[in-house]
Amino acid sequence: MMKRISSLAAFVPGEAGAASRAEGGFTLIEVVFASAIMLLLFLVMLETLFFCSRSAANLKWRLAADALAYDVAWDIFNRKTTWFEANATLPQAEWRQVPAERTSAWLNGQPAYYCQSIIPVGTPATHWQIITDVQWPLPNGHTARLPHPCVIERHRVDRNLFRNTP
Repeated sequence: MMKRISSLAAFVPGEAGAASRAEGGFTLIEVVFASAIMLLLFLVMLETLFFCSRSAANLKWRLAADALAYDVAWDIFNRKTTWFEANATLPQAEWRQVPAERTSAWLNGQPAYYCQSIIPVGTPATHWQIITDVQWPLPNGHTARLPHPCVIERHRVDRNLFRNTP
């Protein structure tokens, strides 16, 4: 006549239903809410990866352009004074295409350009300003240029002294 009770939950009123609900798993609302949060986190991480990729590419392109401008300016700076007296008596500026072996940093198949300017200061010239700038292609079809061109002054005396102008 005595009934054997297998669990103590039967003695607590209202707890017998709670035990069966906990064993049943997640409700549909909980699954939808968790899925929405996971989707949001995935999209945020994906956009972060895209942003990092774009930032790294822009940084690489700007560093390559800065190095090219610096190399071109120093190539002109290291010429003899007689070259400046013969070839740079008037201000000159010219855009040239970057050679193919120097364009591997930028987008394939799209040319990059650099501008070299030599400006004599004084009559006769006491020194020359060498200004170089670089223009490179972007993926959206536009082009970018250095925010500040490379500027070097080349004086007649003390040829090997570097004077950076603001």
